[in-house]
Amino acid sequence: MKKKLTIAGLAMAVLLVVGGFWVARSADRLHAPARKQWKEKAIGDITRRISDPNWLASQRNKLKAEAAADAENWFTDQLIPLGNSEWIAYAAKCSKEDSRIHDIFIGRGSDGKWYYSTFHFCIGMLDLRVEGQSESLTNFIEKYYVREFDGRSDDCLEKTWPPKRR
Repeated sequence: MKKKLTIAGLAMAVLLVVGGFWVARSADRLHAPARKQWKEKAIGDITRRISDPNWLASQRNKLKAEAAADAENWFTDQLIPLGNSEWIAYAAKCSKEDSRIHDIFIGRGSDGKWYYSTFHFCIGMLDLRVEGQSESLTNFIEKYYVREFDGRSDDCLEKTWPPKRR
């Protein structure tokens, strides 16, 4: 009897250690060095793009040319136009592309605000192709669990999706 209790206690201790390690590892994925480096590069790239006065026009011209060939090409790998003429310049990484980087989306809207999300858009923003164009920035924010941040801090590394269960 004593031996069974010892084995059960040992098994429980092992499960607690493994569970604790798994929880800690999951939290660390959001703040992993590779993800932080990607964030810094993405913010710099987006800042450079939108500071170029010709960038927005070139993206819109690219969209017109691609849409003529394929109606599913309503956004580019740098710009998401929204139905009411608002837009969001963005960078995104899917964990399927790089397992070191948990899903992350960072963008700057036509309203001048910075946004982030951990919504799983999938490789090449596949979910946008399936769902179609959002009506507005507000609609996009609600639909894809997007949050505002200051454009510099690590706040954009926090989880937004899936939402917490109540």
